[in-house]
Amino acid sequence: MSTLLGFFHAGGGMMYVLTFTSIILITLSIERLITLRRASRDGDGLLDEIKRVTNNNPKSNIQLAQDLCLNTGGSLGRMFERGLRNSMRDADAIEMAMEQEAANEIPMLEANLTIIKTIVNIAPLLGLLGTIAGMMGAFHAAQLQGLNNPTAILGGVGEALISTATGITLAIIGFIAFNYFSLQSRKIVEDMEYYGAELVNYLTGRVD
Repeated sequence: MSTLLGFFHAGGGMMYVLTFTSIILITLSIERLITLRRASRDGDGLLDEIKRVTNNNPKSNIQLAQDLCLNTGGSLGRMFERGLRNSMRDADAIEMAMEQEAANEIPMLEANLTIIKTIVNIAPLLGLLGTIAGMMGAFHAAQLQGLNNPTAILGGVGEALISTATGITLAIIGFIAFNYFSLQSRKIVEDMEYYGAELVNYLTGRVD
């Protein structure tokens, strides 16, 4: 712990900003993990359950199928429920209803990704700003004390390197998190498109 605190203090004032930024990144990452896990569902399993409760007859037990989807939850469950609610209409109407529900889900799936991307972009710049501050301190020490006191000079250089390394590390972690959450969000959207078409085919009998 003392080593960590020493590392923190050696990085200079910019470490406070980088620490605050890292807390935001961790908080948003946890929120994304929980939200995307709740939104993700097994499309094949849910579709099979709908066929089971309707006895492979898309015109029977629709209310039971709707209740099943609501209890299942997730983006796919809510979209399926919207489609089942309009199951007595034609295929285009069912598709439009599910597309509207899917459009309502997308902002939730992509929430906070912009903030994470912003952290990825600014973290190296914050580290660079700390670098500049550290180098300015080193040059100021050299100007006042000359080269006879290398400790003060090297301390400023060390401060510069620590803040830079911290900013780059934060950017790398944020970049990995952003790509992962973007991939998971895109996968859920693709699942909604694919299984939405499958549900329409089942409800309208377009495909046996």
